[in-house]
Amino acid sequence: MFGKVAYLLFCALMWSGNLWSQEKTYGILERTGQVLPADVILLDENSRQVRFGDLIDKPTLLSFVYYECPGLCSPVMNGIAEIIRKSDLRLGIDYQVITISVDYKEPVSLARSKKATYVKDLHNANAQYWQFYVADSVAIKTLTDAAGWVFKRSGNDFVHSAATILVTPNRMISQYFYGTFILPMHFHLAVNDARAEIANASRVKDQKYCYNFEKPTNETYSTIVHSAGIGVLVLAAFLFIWLSLTPTPRQYSKDKPIQ
Repeated sequence: MFGKVAYLLFCALMWSGNLWSQEKTYGILERTGQVLPADVILLDENSRQVRFGDLIDKPTLLSFVYYECPGLCSPVMNGIAEIIRKSDLRLGIDYQVITISVDYKEPVSLARSKKATYVKDLHNANAQYWQFYVADSVAIKTLTDAAGWVFKRSGNDFVHSAATILVTPNRMISQYFYGTFILPMHFHLAVNDARAEIANASRVKDQKYCYNFEKPTNETYSTIVHSAGIGVLVLAAFLFIWLSLTPTPRQYSKDKPIQ
């Protein structure tokens, strides 16, 4: 009996857990070895339309952020600036950096402001090879879906993972870097692999997430999912108690008369 009850409780927990996971539509779904689409139009800091495929001619460190992010986007970009400073590879020659906003509402002026800030802080003659872009919602979704960089809007902000993506000269995803810090030696080896069109599994997969803790205005679906999960757990608990209190039929021996 208790085995059956334990099995029912396990099924209830798994079902409610699956309902919860359906809401978590964000994170990294690695697409290592996949080629990113070329015909995606972006706007640079000077409001010029550029084709994504025309930008990629060398190993490229690709980052998706949004410029007014109150959380991990700035640490991600600071981590990029740090690897530019510490790496013995030459920005603009050995590799380049492309940063794209995932918020289609952000204007070109924000991309221009971010680029000016990091170019000034880097004190690097080739800092202009770190390029900042904005795009419309279709272009953003096309690129992020292809890259496996899954995010969702939460109020005025976004829930997303902190990760950058190394792309080969032929736009193939070579490797993912999780978090906000990249080891210089790791980066050097990864760029060499990307230059040779080699795709590698990520060495470290410690995902960090940027959340918006403000309560969403529309919680209908969330309430239904959570209520359903709680209902299943309550039902399973009730079943467990009911079966525990139900008397077990007495077993009698064939050789012993009933008293």
